[in-house]
Amino acid sequence: DGAANYHVTMSPDGTQIAYDSDRDGVRGVYLANADGSGPRRISGSGHAEVPSWSPDGLRVAFVRAEPGKPRVWNVWYAELPAGQLHRVTNHRVGQPWGASWFPDGRRLAYSLEDRLMVADLTSGLARGYRSPRAGRLVRTPAVSPDGREIVFQVQHDGVWLLDVEQARMRRILADDTAEGFVWSPDGGAIA
Repeated sequence: DGAANYHVTMSPDGTQIAYDSDRDGVRGVYLANADGSGPRRISGSGHAEVPSWSPDGLRVAFVRAEPGKPRVWNVWYAELPAGQLHRVTNHRVGQPWGASWFPDGRRLAYSLEDRLMVADLTSGLARGYRSPRAGRLVRTPAVSPDGREIVFQVQHDGVWLLDVEQARMRRILADDTAEGFVWSPDGGAIA
């Protein structure tokens, strides 16, 4: 159909995909059947992208631009199947990226400029962890299957791992181009 589609991710049960697309003229988050049929926008109006499924497959998180402020984004999620929208963050500057669910489905990790953030959906509180390299952007966080670690990219400094409980970070790969991480189901490897 000539649309540009990005960030395709399969639902936990394998029956649907979530992705972002410009098919309606403004990039938004869509759900479709696993074969791509039956697409429907779930992110509401305005720019939205980078969907992430909750572990139970009942919610999809994404980043969404603020109306009239295209350079300010926030994290949202849609409850399925109805698609009711819920705001997670209320940042006034910056562009969060990569909402990744913890296995408990109660928390989300995302990046915001030079911080790695963990938002608790129950309490509404968030904890921030500064970049291990002062002033360098943090991107594409991915929570481990057990929720104990978060892998993420640091601008021009490779791939880092955060031990959530100890609040300790260590670099695990010097490759500056690595991003968009996925954990193996047993947590023993990262692609």
